Amino acid sequence: MGLDTVELVMAVEQHFDIAIPDHIAERLFTVGALHAFVVSELERLERDANPAIVFADLRDLIVEHLRVKPEEVTMEARFVQDLRAD
Repeated sequence: MGLDTVELVMAVEQHFDIAIPDHIAERLFTVGALHAFVVSELERLERDANPAIVFADLRDLIVEHLRVKPEEVTMEARFVQDLRAD
């Protein structure tokens, strides 16, 4: 994982108050995969996991940390290839 990706993972962990183990983070290639992990982790912790709210929060974090346009952040978007994360 590059610096952009590490910083994004840390921001997601802090925002949602969850942990994303390195071995899992290394396999989260798309926004959709990250979204699915966050939603399932919040459900596991018995916290609010509204998928639409989680996506909106993730989109905001991705826009802020990767400096991309909000419309580029789709479930299918790949962090390295589409969103230019290093």
